[in-house]
Amino acid sequence: MVRYICICICLVTLLLAMISKKNYSKYKDGVIPLWWLARNMTCHTTPMVREKIRGYIRRITPLNKYSLEKETDRKITKYYYYLLVAMLGLSILVIFHSFMPEESVDPYRIERPSSDAVQSYVDLELTDNSNNAKERFRLEVQPREYTDDEYSRALKQTRAYIDSVILGNNKSKDYITNDLVFPKRDKETGLQITWETNMLTVISSEGVVHTKDVSDPINVDITATIRDNNHKDTYTTTVRVVNDTDMTDSEKAKVEMLEIESDNRSKEEFEIPKEVGSVQISRNVETKEDREVLIFFFGFLLILMAAYYIFYRLKEKARLRDEEIEDSYYGFVNRLTIFLGAGFTLQRSLASAIKNEPCSYLRDEVEFSLNLIKSGVAESRVYADLGKKLGLEEYNRLMGLISQNLAFGNSNLIKLLETEVKTSYFLRKEDVRRKGEQASEKLLLPSALLMLLVIIIVMYPAFIGMN
Repeated sequence: MVRYICICICLVTLLLAMISKKNYSKYKDGVIPLWWLARNMTCHTTPMVREKIRGYIRRITPLNKYSLEKETDRKITKYYYYLLVAMLGLSILVIFHSFMPEESVDPYRIERPSSDAVQSYVDLELTDNSNNAKERFRLEVQPREYTDDEYSRALKQTRAYIDSVILGNNKSKDYITNDLVFPKRDKETGLQITWETNMLTVISSEGVVHTKDVSDPINVDITATIRDNNHKDTYTTTVRVVNDTDMTDSEKAKVEMLEIESDNRSKEEFEIPKEVGSVQISRNVETKEDREVLIFFFGFLLILMAAYYIFYRLKEKARLRDEEIEDSYYGFVNRLTIFLGAGFTLQRSLASAIKNEPCSYLRDEVEFSLNLIKSGVAESRVYADLGKKLGLEEYNRLMGLISQNLAFGNSNLIKLLETEVKTSYFLRKEDVRRKGEQASEKLLLPSALLMLLVIIIVMYPAFIGMN
């Protein structure tokens, strides 16, 4: 199913790319088909998205109206192009995977882990044909057992361990109604344990208790064979089984599979039946289509994350630009006031104020505006536009003062700029204080964790002493 979806994605993408070629024939030389489709998608981008991206680009790079529109189209087209390439590549990957030959696996042949590995689990589905009831069952497959000379542990400790766990949920050996616990291995000593009973129809070798056919209490002998490298010993006990509840067909199927697994522990693999009585057994095996779904889903998720990251990086770059320009305001207006007070013209004062300006964004914007003035654009209009392009309240206010001075002939420009210098100095101090508070907030959590750690180190010995 996923293969056909991916094939449709590839065909539709290529078909749209060829159709887009007719609408953008002037771009066909040296441009791959996906770029035509990306340009077509750019034309259908909503005005709100275009305006947002245009604003980010304008804040980063000083451009005139024509260049700004061209750069916006290029950015959006490039964005769509990478998105199409990633989506097409993901679809081709899934299609290629779907045509790869898959090794045939018999779901009813279970491979046993090697002797030095841990146990594995097989997920099975039981379908009772008598009532169409389905149930999931996890079959535990123990590792292949070692020979007698591969283990060396203490026998006495293992016997004590068996005594502590064998009863399970039963209260006493004289009243057994629930399943017993037959451990296969002592984790403390490493000894392997195999179980036998003299009445498998009542207590199986897995500890499963069958009370359905037990009318009167019956004694069952249980024998555990304990092995190490050089020894083989037995643990024997007797329990008394009484009737309690009836077993369902699914429980009988579980007991049957547990017995099959127990009887074939010396083999590397074994087979389970397709059905036991009225219970049908099916194994949950991961198919190629399941893997294709996972590849497609996680690949599509990565594409979305990459697309968001590209847009976020552009937005973050614009934000950092605003912070850098804001930090440069006090120095810029202070230098501008000094040069104007020294008798420089306004254009020369602006050029001198940004000559050694470390903020490249501010320097480029002012130089771009001065070049517009040299090309014949009205000076008051350029300064008003410059305040809007910089996009911050401080610069908008400063350029408004300068523009009004040129338009109405205000002779108090220097005094107004001196007042602006004092105001910007105050705002600069407030900004530094605000950033310091933000830094302190970021250090609050690590400081609290360190304080908690110190309290634990100091109080722990006191609590130990009290105990």
